[in-house]
Order: sequence, then structure tokens, then C-alpha cells
Amino acid sequence: MPFLPAAPPQTARLLVGLSHGVDDGGVILDADARVCALLGMGTEAVRSATFADLAPAGHTGSAVRLLSDTAAVAGAAAGAAAGAAPVGAGAAPPVTRRPLVLRGRREPVLCMASAAPVVDAAGRTAAVVELAEPSGPGWEDWAVLHAVAALRGQSVWVYDEADDRFRWVDNPLPYSRHQHSGDLPLQTVLDRLHPDDADGVAEAFRALRRGERDLANISFRHPDGEGGFRWLRSVAGILRLGFDGPRRMVGSTADDTRAVERRQSLAKEHSRQSRLVRELAAAFVAAKTEEELTEAILHRVAPAFAGTGTLLAFVEDRRLRVTFGDGIDPAMARSLHGMPLDAPKPLAQAIRTGRMEVIDSREAYRATWPQAHHLLDATTAQSFLMVPFAAEPGSPLGGWVITYDRPHRTTEPERTLLGVTAELAGQAWARIRLSTARLELAGALQRDMLPAALPRIDGFEIAARYLPAHTGLEVGGDWYDVIAFPDGAVACIIGDVQGHNIQAAALMGQVRTAMHAYAWQDPSPDRVLRRTNELMLQMGASGFATCLYTLLYPGGRVLSARAGHVPPVRGGAAGAQVDETPGGLPLGVLHGTRYPLSRGTLPEGDTMALFTDGLVEGPGLSLDDGTALACRTVEAVGHAPVEDVADALMGCARATRHQDDRAVLVVRRTRRTG
Repeated sequence: MPFLPAAPPQTARLLVGLSHGVDDGGVILDADARVCALLGMGTEAVRSATFADLAPAGHTGSAVRLLSDTAAVAGAAAGAAAGAAPVGAGAAPPVTRRPLVLRGRREPVLCMASAAPVVDAAGRTAAVVELAEPSGPGWEDWAVLHAVAALRGQSVWVYDEADDRFRWVDNPLPYSRHQHSGDLPLQTVLDRLHPDDADGVAEAFRALRRGERDLANISFRHPDGEGGFRWLRSVAGILRLGFDGPRRMVGSTADDTRAVERRQSLAKEHSRQSRLVRELAAAFVAAKTEEELTEAILHRVAPAFAGTGTLLAFVEDRRLRVTFGDGIDPAMARSLHGMPLDAPKPLAQAIRTGRMEVIDSREAYRATWPQAHHLLDATTAQSFLMVPFAAEPGSPLGGWVITYDRPHRTTEPERTLLGVTAELAGQAWARIRLSTARLELAGALQRDMLPAALPRIDGFEIAARYLPAHTGLEVGGDWYDVIAFPDGAVACIIGDVQGHNIQAAALMGQVRTAMHAYAWQDPSPDRVLRRTNELMLQMGASGFATCLYTLLYPGGRVLSARAGHVPPVRGGAAGAQVDETPGGLPLGVLHGTRYPLSRGTLPEGDTMALFTDGLVEGPGLSLDDGTALACRTVEAVGHAPVEDVADALMGCARATRHQDDRAVLVVRRTRRTG
């Protein structure tokens, strides 16, 4: 068994095998009693360990490095090793001396370690490691710095740029393939990095060497030894060792994987939240009805702000009208529905004041709102965000509640996003209310300008249908009219004023009223159109109108005139066809325009359909194809009631893919009985 001579006072000795290099951590061949006492281990326990095992985590690199340097000296002196004295006759002088941290009996112990190569009595290459008390000025300061580096998980290295040698000084990366190697060329180290990062690290080294920067702070990836990569961060600078000493690049490297992954996770979450908020904002801008706005808030707000549920409240008659989506306890919604706006409750206050209420926990709710505990009794939610719509002062619109199933602290960026979202929601709700009011006004205007009911006329069945465009705030200018005369004749009139706005609807009302008055003076279609055309030009009307005027007599005689309007479709026993007759320019275009009068008959049982171009022409259908479709529709319904014919014709508009308004007027001459 190897023998160690007694160590000097305040020192301890070990014999560590080097025959197999240091990849095995340095097998301990022998240790004196002081080492065992220092470590708090028995002799056999020490001998069954490796030298690297004696160092705590973060310091094994220093222990291995000490042995590696000693092994290098032993290899260089291999030629003289045969003449080396055995351990008992004295060892070679120490080859290195460095601070080293060992595990210790109760806590890590800092000591000064030196090692010298020997050949023991069995002919094995070994190292005598001598551990001594640190001494000399400054050693305690060094110990503190060394400990801090180890505690922070920093690996310390040095690079000799003159000889192109990189060396781990302390705590080399545990997954680095080079941790037990000696000095390495820089390129060998760079070759181990992630291919996308090696050039950036090399450039940082070059910039330091050229003096372009005083400090390099770089992040890169290094293999983790298991097929993946770890993110590392190195801080490095140039240092001269002594006044005339060598120039070195020194640095520390720490594992930054957790911080990088957290930043990436936060960036991903921020990106996700930004995307959701953009989608939410787009939905607010696109919303045209209260239902669309409600749908956007209930299904998009909570995911955009990592919540679990959303409740929405609109202000009506100074009370809250509540609706809610998934994740909200119905009891909570019931507790808020109908609440007066002046109630001393957080949601009412948020809407009333226009200031967001942020409640991080149920405890905070109880402390801040002691008179409002009924809400907590109705839900298991842990945190609440109560966000009012942005509104004009004194005109609260409503707001929403986001609930969380765990305590949630709202960040400042989240509050900013919530504020912007609330402003968009308030603008959308105000716009929808204004739009609804305008559409109701426009709809009422159109309804008032069309006949309230069609007259009953002996010998004829008549049905009419009208559907406004109502795209956004647009209002159509289509109209129809039926006038019953004392002699039993009936005038069926249909027209379309240019434009889709309130002005077009107003002009439509003027044209219809004028035609109605002229028809009672003289019902002839050509003269009614001519007089209406001149009136529009005298009035300086800003638009024009198309019109089809058909006058039917009890005996079946038909007189008609067209002003730029689509012709009618006739249906009977022989099928259905377009009743193409000559026509004139639209009304309101040119003074002196004439409108040819066409004459014909409508047999008993036959049907005539008058319609506007929105029914038969659009992006998906040409006028010819549209009128052909109308003919097929009239043939298909045959002798069905005129109401069914009108409904079927209105369905033709789907093929046009057009959002225009449309009107249909269907008249059938009834068969005589008896």
C-alpha cells in the first residue's frame, strides 16, 4: 500500500493516481489523517473516492485542473521518470500552487493546494497533493471573489491571444467536452458552439483584440452533452498581467438558459397578447351592431388578457344590463344585472367615473369594498378587472369585468392596453348607437314614403315586396306605387333613384308624390313621365331616377312607358318572357325628353312582374342573365298566389351577390267566374 510521509504542520497530504489521466477524476491512492479529519471522512471512504469528488459543486474544475497540470508535467518529464525517487524517498518539487475549495466537515473549506508528480513503489504515476492553510496578504479578498463566482455559477477562463491558447481557470462548464483538456486553440472552442452563434462570438473576440470595445457581453448556445443546447452568457475584457507582463483576455461564462427561456416565453406571450389585442381591436372597429360588439367582447377580451371569463354591462336608464360568456358564474351575473349606476359597487363606480378598478385578490376586494361582499358570495373568481368603456364625461356607456381563477397582478403595459381597448370599445358602442338611430330614422322615412297598404282592385291581384340595402348607413332609393282610378283602371309604378343615402330617399319621396299627383290629373304613362322629368330639372334635383309606369284597364288593355328602367316580365300559359318595349332617358337628365307609349294586353290569368335592377343585376349576374332568371322563376311558380311569386322573385337577388336595395311589384289579371 502506498505510504505518505508526515506532512509539515498545518498541512495535509494525498496521493492521487495519474496513470489513467484525469478523466476518472483522479483516483485517491492514499490520504493522511489530517485530510480525513478535514473532510470528516474515514480513510477507506477517502480512498474509495476521486479527487474531484472532494470538491463541492462549482469547484470540481479547479481540482481537475490541478491534476491536469501535474499530469502534463509528468508527461513532459517521462524520460526522467524512471530515475524519480519513490514516495518514501522524497517527491519532486511542486509544479503548481493554487487556491482550492474542498467539501469540509461542516462547510466548504478554502486551502492552498500544490501538487508534484511522482512514481510510487508500484511504478504508477501519481501526484502528491499538499493542502495548506492560505496565507499572505489579500488571500481573504480573493476567497470572497472566488466564492461569489462559484455561487453565481460562473466559469472563469483566460485566453492568450499571442499563442492562441484558451484555458478554463476555474469551474469549467460541466457539459463542455474540453473541461479536462489543457490549453486549446480558440477555434477548437468555437467549433463546439451552435453554428449560428460561432461567428458572433469570434467577432466579439476580434473586436476586443482590436480595441474597438472595452467589454464584450455576448450570448450564445453551447451543446449540453445530451443532444440539445444551453444558452450561455460571457463577459470578457483585455487585461495586462503586471506593468510589463503578458496581455490576456479574461472572462467569465454563466449558464443563462433559464433567463433566456423566460425572456423568450415572455416575448412569445407578449406577441400572443399583442396579436389577440389587435384581433380584438379589429373586431371592435368592424362591429356594426350591438350583437357583434357583444360577441367580440365576451369571446375575445378574456383570452387577450389571460383571464378566464368576461361579463359585459351596458347602461340603460341608469341601470346595468348584463350579459356574460363562458367562465362567469351565472349567480355573479344575476347579482350585477339591474344594478343602479349610483350603487357603491366597484363595477358601477368604474363605469360611473371612467376609471378602471383593479382587484388583485378576494382579500383586497373585501378590504376595499366591505359593503359589496355579495359578489364574492356569487363567484369563486380570485381577481377582477373592471374596465369602463371610454365615454364622454357624464355619459357612461358601460364596461366589462374580466375574472381570473387565481390571484392576478396586472402589469402597467396590460393597463395601458386595457385603456386603449376600452377607448376603442367606447367608440364602437357610440358609433353603433348613432348608426342604429340613423338606420331607424331612415327606415321610418322609407316606410312612410311607400304605400302603407295596396288598394284592393276588382279584376286584379297585386303584391309588392321591398328590401332596403342597409349596408352601413346607406339607405336605398327604390320605390313602388299602386294607384286605383274611379274607372277601374290601376297604375302600377316602380322606380329607382340614383344613390344610397338620405338625399336619395328624400328625392324618391318627391318623385313618387309628383307622379301620384300628375297621374290623377292625367293617368297616361308617357305624359306622367314627361311632366315628372321636367319638374325634377326645374327643381335642380341632384340625382336622376329610372321608372316603369304601367296602366292596366279592367278589360285587359295595357299602356306603359319606361324611363331608363328594366323592362317587366310577363308570365302566362305560353311561359314567361321579357316584355321589351321602347323607352326614354332616366328622369331628371334632359329637358324635353319623350317617353314612347307602348300598348298591349294582359290576358286573364296572366301575370306581370315589375322590379328594380337590384333584383337582376350585380357583380355575380349580368342584366340579361338576371332577367332570364326572373323569367324562369315566374314560370316555375306558375299560378301560385301573387304573394308567393313576389317572394320567389326577391330570392333571385342572391345570385347577383349585390347589396343593393330591391323592389318587386306583381300584378295578375284574375279570371272571370260565372
